[in-house]
Amino acid sequence: MPSPAPPDLPAPVLRTLAMLADASTGVQDSWWLIGGAAAGLHGFQSAIPDVDVVMSARDARQVLSKLDIPPVDDGGTALFRSEVFGRWVEPPLPVEFMGGFQIRTQEVWRPVEPTTRQSFLVDGRIVHAPSRPELIEICRRFGRPKDLARAEALVRLE
Repeated sequence: MPSPAPPDLPAPVLRTLAMLADASTGVQDSWWLIGGAAAGLHGFQSAIPDVDVVMSARDARQVLSKLDIPPVDDGGTALFRSEVFGRWVEPPLPVEFMGGFQIRTQEVWRPVEPTTRQSFLVDGRIVHAPSRPELIEICRRFGRPKDLARAEALVRLE
């Protein structure tokens, strides 16, 4: 049974998540929100500048094609890279699709594939995020100051 989205999520976030759920209809593999939007669904309200979605490369290609968005080379960073990357700017908040998303830890690239999946109901639609404990672990693994702050805020909510 999906959990209701927190009632205090800002309207632009809720609208963006509803549009994302509609756009992701028909994907074959599991997908997750990560970052600020996922933290918001778990009750931590902070600035959410965009919505980050992790999915398989196959599904990212499918969704981007459906939205008529050409995948771009995300170029990667020293810490993150995606096999398929696309940015959807039609919703109130930009949505970044990261297909085959990876993080570099201990000089090795490792896939970011959550093992838990919590469903949330947003405007009659379902969106997914890792469980709060797994989201905390993911934020800590990312290690950037904003991610570490997000992890600690989520810990305080437990």
